[in-house]
Amino acid sequence: MKKLILFLFYILCMSASTYAQTITISNGPGEEKKPCTSTVKNIVDTCKLQIQYQMTSIKDVKNPEKKTNNFMLLQIGNHLSKFSDYFKLKFDSLETVYAQQKMDEVEAMNKLMPIMRGTVSLNVMKDYPAGKISTYDRIPTSGSFYYEEDKISQQWNLVEQKDTIICGYPCKYATTTFRGRNYTAWYAPEISISDGPWKFWGLPGLILKISDNKNEYIFECVAIEKQNRINSIYIIQKDYYKTTREKFHDALKKYYENPSASYEAKGILIDGKPTGIKSRPYNPIELSE
Repeated sequence: MKKLILFLFYILCMSASTYAQTITISNGPGEEKKPCTSTVKNIVDTCKLQIQYQMTSIKDVKNPEKKTNNFMLLQIGNHLSKFSDYFKLKFDSLETVYAQQKMDEVEAMNKLMPIMRGTVSLNVMKDYPAGKISTYDRIPTSGSFYYEEDKISQQWNLVEQKDTIICGYPCKYATTTFRGRNYTAWYAPEISISDGPWKFWGLPGLILKISDNKNEYIFECVAIEKQNRINSIYIIQKDYYKTTREKFHDALKKYYENPSASYEAKGILIDGKPTGIKSRPYNPIELSE
């Protein structure tokens, strides 16, 4: 039931934002109520520092004034870090609480769905000792995927004469080119952790802000929190299809070019007709190999 509800919710989110704002689920006539259950989490580390970023992106380069904002969280542990959607983590936490309360599944989903609206399914894990970056993401109609790549640092050019203050920390300036985009970054030497949002790392301090030169992707720190309680870093247990970065982005591009065909291929129709979802702008953060 829960998987069906979430799947329908994803479809409506892709169809029109107004649907996502008004959709509610109810038990069918005579349908037995079922208690909410929480998804299984595979705990991989303990978080010692959390950095919240506002991620601003432009999905349609023809309409640069239309920006998408997501609040993301970088959780840094002893052995790895995880970069994921802040509200998706909130969803997971509340789902666990509702399951403990044995709340009706439909009632729980009606409370949880507004939190999921606009979130991204991206999870980027940097494994420090293994020297690997694992990316977990989703393609509608196709399922959840993950791929692994070597944790190779960007080639940074440090510019000593520039500095600024971000979240109370003096930051220095650096530049790099990474997979088709030119970036400028601000890093805090006082936070001696060579990490940052998304796949960025390799500077002598935590990256608190980074943007490409077209401002199509901007990550900016808005809060830093040291953990005074045990807070686990986890990945949701599900069936992930192992793939490569190239194959994943190729499949995602094809979905954006013709999402309606992707749904029809899975036998998903609305009132017996094709979904009619039009092609959507595709402006990936990675433009090249």
